[in-house]
Amino acid sequence: MAKAAKSNKVAKGRRPAMKPWAKILIFIVLFPFAALLLPTTLVFATMMAPTWVAYITDRSSEKHLAITVGLLNFSGTLPAIIELWSRGQSHNAAMMLISDVFVWAIAYGAAMAGWVLFGFMPSLIGSYFKMTTESRIRNLAQHQKNLIDEWGHAVAEGAGLNPLRDELDADEDAGPEPEGDDPVEVSEAQVVQPAEAG
Repeated sequence: MAKAAKSNKVAKGRRPAMKPWAKILIFIVLFPFAALLLPTTLVFATMMAPTWVAYITDRSSEKHLAITVGLLNFSGTLPAIIELWSRGQSHNAAMMLISDVFVWAIAYGAAMAGWVLFGFMPSLIGSYFKMTTESRIRNLAQHQKNLIDEWGHAVAEGAGLNPLRDELDADEDAGPEPEGDDPVEVSEAQVVQPAEAG
């Protein structure tokens, strides 16, 4: 039963996979634009090759690697697309941009930055959470020490802090009270007071 509930929770947390018909529909919609803007398609497909590789190699359902590499790769490809459109979006301009080493360096360098970012970010986040957790543990330990200095070691042991509760617990262990007995009363002297600072 617990395994079934856990599997249902994991299944709810995952993003549903795209249906095959949805992929076909997207391809049918985008194909006319790709054919109409063929020079842009050539430059885009060539410069975005690292994103296709990341998408194929990323086996996770969330595709975090493909998203990280794709966004940075697109930011490196965008200047080439803008330059192509400023030149009139011709086949000659597209081939000139594809043969330009500087354009390749920008697009593929941005994609490499995405790979590096994806590789190092988990360790950086883990180190950050480790530091914050250790700092919180030190603060809690100091707070506990202050409480012990103020109230004594009874606050750490959980005994003697509430005399009424301790007495009632003892009475419950001893059994029910005989009828006619007076209820337990607690005087002010029994209440534990914090230790005065030296």
